[in-house]
Amino acid sequence: MQRAFRRGLALQRHSFSIVQKIHIIHRQHFKVQAATATSTATATTSRPTPLEIFDTGKNRNPDMTSNRLHIQELLEKITEKTNNLPPPIFTEKCCEFYKQLDKNGKLEFFDVLSKEFDVDRDNSLKQAREYINAKSKSDTTQIEKNLQYFLEPKYNIFLDRVHQLPNGLKFLADMRADLLDLMGPRGSTTYNEYISLEQDIRLKLKKYVIGFLKLERITWEKSSAALLEKICSYEAVHQVKDWKDIKRRLDPDRRVYAFFENNIPNEPLVFVHVALLPSLANSVQAILEAPRPTKQDLHPSNFEYAICYSITTQQGLGGINLGNYLIKQAVDDLQKQFPMLKVFATLSPMPGYRQWLTSQVDCDPTVQAEFEHVPDWKNKLNRFNSKDQDELKDPLMRLCSRYILSEKRGGSNALDPVANFHLRNGACAHQIHWQADTSEKGIRDSFGIMINYNYITDRLESNHRLYQKNGTISISEPSAASASAAGEESWLSQWIVQKQQQQHQ
Repeated sequence: MQRAFRRGLALQRHSFSIVQKIHIIHRQHFKVQAATATSTATATTSRPTPLEIFDTGKNRNPDMTSNRLHIQELLEKITEKTNNLPPPIFTEKCCEFYKQLDKNGKLEFFDVLSKEFDVDRDNSLKQAREYINAKSKSDTTQIEKNLQYFLEPKYNIFLDRVHQLPNGLKFLADMRADLLDLMGPRGSTTYNEYISLEQDIRLKLKKYVIGFLKLERITWEKSSAALLEKICSYEAVHQVKDWKDIKRRLDPDRRVYAFFENNIPNEPLVFVHVALLPSLANSVQAILEAPRPTKQDLHPSNFEYAICYSITTQQGLGGINLGNYLIKQAVDDLQKQFPMLKVFATLSPMPGYRQWLTSQVDCDPTVQAEFEHVPDWKNKLNRFNSKDQDELKDPLMRLCSRYILSEKRGGSNALDPVANFHLRNGACAHQIHWQADTSEKGIRDSFGIMINYNYITDRLESNHRLYQKNGTISISEPSAASASAAGEESWLSQWIVQKQQQQHQ
C-alpha cells in the first residue's frame, strides 16, 4: 500500500415575491433581447446536429467564436421542457466538451448558460400582466403555476441532468469552482454578471448533497492508497509533506473523518483532522511534529481534548456548510468512542489578520497607538519572522483580539472567514496563542498567531442564533482575573474588559 501511495504521490508531482420578480424581469428584459439579437445575427445557416458538434469537437479550436452556437445548440437539446427526457449521451457530450475548454472557453460557456438559459422573461412578463388582471381564484392559481414555471431558470434543467450522470456531482462541484475562479473579486463586473448563476448552482449542490452524505473515518489500514493520495492532495490548511506525515495523522491518537456521497464513494467532499490530546493545543507544529504515541500514551484517560486542527472542503462545495455538519458528526462519534473527552475545540488559523493589520497601520491612529512603546515598530512589523519578535507580542495579541471580536464584514459577520465559519456554527472564541504556527504560511497570514474555537454542545444552538441575529460573539476563555491568578494569558477577556472601561469613560 505504501509503495502504491508513493507512486501516487510521485505521479501527482508531475501531473421572491412575484412583484419583486416582475421588477427584475423589467430591468433585464431589453438587455437580454439585445444580447439574443446579437447572438442570432452571428448564426450560420448550416448547422450540424448536436452530436455532430461534439463528435467533431476535438478538431475545433475551443476559442473560436462559433463555440457559442455549438454550446447553445447542445444545451437547447439537453434543456428541452418536454415530457420526453433527452438521452444522457447529450449531457455526457456536453460535459466532455466543457472539460476541453480553456478559461476563455469556460467563461463563454457560463455566459451562454446564464444569458441564454436564464428565466423566460417574455412569457414571465406576459403571465405577470395576466396575473394583475386576473378575475377569479382559479385563473390566479393557474397563472401562479405558469409564473413559477417560467421564472425558474432553464439552466436548472441542465444542472439536474448533469447530476443524474455518474460522477455528476463531482462535475458540478468542479464547474462551480471554475466559475468562482472566473468571477473575480466581489463587486467586480464579472462577479455581478454571474453571481445569480453561481448562487443557483450552490443551492442545487446543497439540495443534491444534504441528506445523502456518509461519514467515514479514514485509516492507514483500510483506506485505499488512491483515497489517501486525495486527502494529501486536497489538504488546504497544513500541507502533507510525505507518506510518513499522513501516516502520523492517521495514528490511534489522531482521527481523519470525511463525508462521501454514495454516487462517488472515493471522492472526499470535506474532511477534518483531529488530534486527541491530554491538554488544550497551542501549537500546530506540536501536533504535526509529535512523535508516534507509545502504548502508555494511548490510554483513554490521556484523551481529554479533541482538537480539530484542519478542515478542508472542495472549492466547488464551499458555502454549503458541509464543514458544520462534519464537525458535529465527528464530535458525536468521538463522544461515543471516548466518553471521558471534556473539550471539543479547534486550533484554527486567521488567514486575514496580517492583511487587515497591514491595511490599518497607516490610517488608524488606534492601531498605531498600540505600538507606541516599540522602537522602529513599522520596520519590525514589515520584516516580521518567527524569531526575536517578542517585543511585538503584546500589541499584536491585543489587535488580534480586536480583529476576531470586533472587526466585521457586512455589518455583523466576523471579518475573518475562518472565525465567521466557526462562530456561525455556534462555537465560542476561546483563546489566542502566540507563535502557534511558525510555518512560512502561518507567519505570512497571521504573524504565527492561532486561535481555539470551543464547541460546547449545549451552547451551540443559542450561540448560533445570537451570532446570526446581531453578530454577538460568545467567548469561553477564563476571565482575565481568574486567568491571571492561574498564571495564564487571556487576551480576549482582557480586550473585552478594556473596551468596556473605555465605553464607561
